[in-house]
Amino acid sequence: MIIINDLRNRMPAITLNRTSKIISSSGLHGLFLSLLESPSRAVNPPVSASRITLLHVVLATGLASSVAVSAETVAYTPPLGGMSVTIHGGTATAPVTTAVALPISDIPSADGAKRARVTAVSTDTITATTPGWTASALATPAYPYDARLVSGSGLGARLTITGNTTDTLTISGRDPSALGVATGANGDIFELVPVDTLDSLFGNDTFLGGTTATAADTISLAQSDQNSYFYDTNTSQWTDTVSATSDTGATRLPPEGTVTVERKHSAFTLRFVGAPAQTDVNVLIANSGPTFTHTGFPRSITLGQLSLQSKLAGWASNSAVDQADLVGIAAGASWVFYFHNGTNWQRTPGDTTSRDDAIIPAGTPIQIFRRGSAGGSTALVLNHPSN
Repeated sequence: MIIINDLRNRMPAITLNRTSKIISSSGLHGLFLSLLESPSRAVNPPVSASRITLLHVVLATGLASSVAVSAETVAYTPPLGGMSVTIHGGTATAPVTTAVALPISDIPSADGAKRARVTAVSTDTITATTPGWTASALATPAYPYDARLVSGSGLGARLTITGNTTDTLTISGRDPSALGVATGANGDIFELVPVDTLDSLFGNDTFLGGTTATAADTISLAQSDQNSYFYDTNTSQWTDTVSATSDTGATRLPPEGTVTVERKHSAFTLRFVGAPAQTDVNVLIANSGPTFTHTGFPRSITLGQLSLQSKLAGWASNSAVDQADLVGIAAGASWVFYFHNGTNWQRTPGDTTSRDDAIIPAGTPIQIFRRGSAGGSTALVLNHPSN
């Protein structure tokens, strides 16, 4: 993903001002062409930032999706989307908090195939034929990558790349064998997806830095666990709020999780450009307790359309809220929770009015809370808007 506030120097034809909420379609078209010619892993606005609230999403149209060129590799041009978020202001004594999801990613720029066909798998590796990767380049801590399956029974699943040779990825997080990944001449296809880090997306001047977490904006990252960070101006590095000593700039922003910002400075707007997923999204949900995630795509959707009660195996619907699984929609520093009573969605606390039409705005995180005690996780498949 790219923050585009700082691209005005190399693309002067596009007007980006601090108060603008919409970039014209002609401006986006020019921007997309420039990014396709010269993609950048990270650019940062020369301003301080903070609390994030989604304003709008603009999706590009008319761009190619994918074209197979051989049995082993696939050439494609990822369609691009734009997302604008308002960073609302706060103060050190009255910080303002908002959670945001970023369901778009940067364009892969590593050498070699960006999409490839699987020729062999193990529990922790995926091999392709002559993809031409540079050894270890896809697992560099500063610029990491995931592999996302774009066909087959594991469609939409993301696998963390922990190492690579010229033709094999070492992965973690999901087992390709258990996902039923097909191999050979008709094997499944996967794509490389860049993963943002604190350094690569936010750099040293997007958010208010400080000598302590109390003085600086704090950024919390969550999927199953939640950890908080701030930019330490003493050491000129990102660090966690607990030890406040180690350099955490290479910390991955959870692609299927949430980013929460506690803002202690003035407001402004951030604009992002990136590629949304072009297939279903397959995310793991803990069988017990909370999982912080999002709806998969940069679009608004209702609870009825999300349909967790039918899409997530084992979902507990019950007229008694203390026996039902919950879904929360982020609202500032808090969450508004709902449960499915067996017939429709209902707010808790609240009356029995159907909330099937409750909207989850684009870019807003959700928290899924499962009542069960079983360990492990269950796959939730979020259907692409075209389905």
